[in-house]
Amino acid sequence: MDRVELEKIKNMTSEEIEQKSFKELMDSIETIKSAFLSADLDIEEQIELYSKAIILLMKAREKLASVRKQKEEIDKMYEEFINKMG
Repeated sequence: MDRVELEKIKNMTSEEIEQKSFKELMDSIETIKSAFLSADLDIEEQIELYSKAIILLMKAREKLASVRKQKEEIDKMYEEFINKMG
């Protein structure tokens, strides 16, 4: 378990979380998951990390929803293009 990385995650601000890519968010969530599996954490640290994981997960889901919407828009433009061609 990388204690330095966990501290960075725990200390992330809302602004820093907002700027993270989907992959970076998922990497942070995976780091927290690994820390939980190692069972080296005290209960206070566990609840703090659990709370941060939920925040990160909500932001990741928001980003994923945005990407899905973009894809749907692109698919619609492509379909319109194909229909005009045929």
